[in-house]
Amino acid sequence: MNERMEDVIRWVTKVYGETSSFLPLDGDASARDFYRIESKGKTCIVMDSSRTPIWPWLDIHSLLSSLDFPVPKVIVSDDTKGFVIQEDCGNTRLCDVEDSQLFTSFLTEALSLLRRTRREITPEMARNSIAGRRYFTPSFFMAEMEHTLEHLFFRLLRVPVEDLLDLQSALRDLSERAMGTGKTIFTHRDFHSANLMVHKGKVVIIDWQDARFGPPCYDIASLLRDSYRDIGHGWKGLASANLIGMGGGNMFEFVFSAMQRNMKAIGTFAYQYRVLGKHNYLQYIPQTLRYLEDYSKICPAVKETVDIIYNLIDTHTGEIDLRDFRNPDSPVKINL
Repeated sequence: MNERMEDVIRWVTKVYGETSSFLPLDGDASARDFYRIESKGKTCIVMDSSRTPIWPWLDIHSLLSSLDFPVPKVIVSDDTKGFVIQEDCGNTRLCDVEDSQLFTSFLTEALSLLRRTRREITPEMARNSIAGRRYFTPSFFMAEMEHTLEHLFFRLLRVPVEDLLDLQSALRDLSERAMGTGKTIFTHRDFHSANLMVHKGKVVIIDWQDARFGPPCYDIASLLRDSYRDIGHGWKGLASANLIGMGGGNMFEFVFSAMQRNMKAIGTFAYQYRVLGKHNYLQYIPQTLRYLEDYSKICPAVKETVDIIYNLIDTHTGEIDLRDFRNPDSPVKINL
């Protein structure tokens, strides 16, 4: 038990009472830690956000819960310490649902939630929330692309800087295109199957602290082109239908959002492995890379960028080897 965990236990005991169990949980890709506690036969989840500001999480929780969106209830919080005790929504994420019919049903429910956010979380409704005062911009998107260029291509694949210049230029263009027409709506920012819990037969949203206003296609692309769960060829039909139903965007704009989002995710997976030693994130890189070929077939504007990415993957290896990424059964090779 480390000092931070001892601090959490002391706080929980003071504000909530004695617990009969206090179990660390597998964390997410953030700097937060989670614990499941039990007291008097009831379980709750404790979130330790002492290493990263908690107030955006609390602020956006207030916005979502005020509109009756399905989010875990906050039992008690301390924004000075960065601690929260919240409702326990179990262990099942959408990406963990194995039954294909159930998964499809929950996916439909998640898409319905996105339609609700568009209708109900208007700029006027969000004006007093941090989510209503933050926006995606081309420079924000490009900063994410630079993160991927550094951690995957330069650090892990050891691509020389001079060989990355064409990709850097192409990703800058993608970052501009990903903003679409300039129209913005509320976006969760990480609306994918690992951030959607299935609790009591319903979808529950988590991990909303980075929410902001952004392109209409962004959250739909995040869900339907999810690195954690490939929903199969049906993604194109769902994308087309829901873009029409949500009243904005087209398939080219969807591709720009999806490709930027996927490239950002690849950089996050590389960072989690390289800097934090979390090997399990490497498994999601090949599947995400395979998505890019679909985009090049739909939208000619990204074909050259996809060709550049694939060529770099095929010709450079370093700490890892991704040359077999096209084979779904081939794991990422780590060169020791």
